[in-house]
Amino acid sequence: MNNELAERCLAVANSTGAFRADELDVLEDVLVQWSLHPGRDYILLTEWSDRDLAGFLVYGPTPMTSFAFDLYWMAVAPGHQRKGVGGRLEREMCSALLEQSNDAVIRVETAGRDDYLGQRSFYLSMLYVECGRIPDFYSEGDDLVLYCKKISKKR
Repeated sequence: MNNELAERCLAVANSTGAFRADELDVLEDVLVQWSLHPGRDYILLTEWSDRDLAGFLVYGPTPMTSFAFDLYWMAVAPGHQRKGVGGRLEREMCSALLEQSNDAVIRVETAGRDDYLGQRSFYLSMLYVECGRIPDFYSEGDDLVLYCKKISKKR
């Protein structure tokens, strides 16, 4: 990868210990695509603490939809966790979406493993609703859990 910001995002994701090697490979592919075509398929938001990358979020438009978006990746560096970084990034994404449209639907897919309880609790705290679950999707005992959230401009 030849983009310093993309490399720093990958390093933050790796430092969390939450992602398997194959997941980090997919993230690297996403970050390469973002660095080649920023804003086309993927939008990258970052939060910094001095010169430290505290966290990042990657989202993008869902193909074949009018106003749906996928929140693909979010990671917060271990030293910055539980300090509101993830919430600020998610709110920044929502604000950006509502600058483009009156409404948006956001979809998130995550793992159902016990070690992902914190991630699932985070989405619930941000007012996402569990919309579906596919048992044993990623592997035996690891469900795919689907969350969604509809946001609208106040009218």
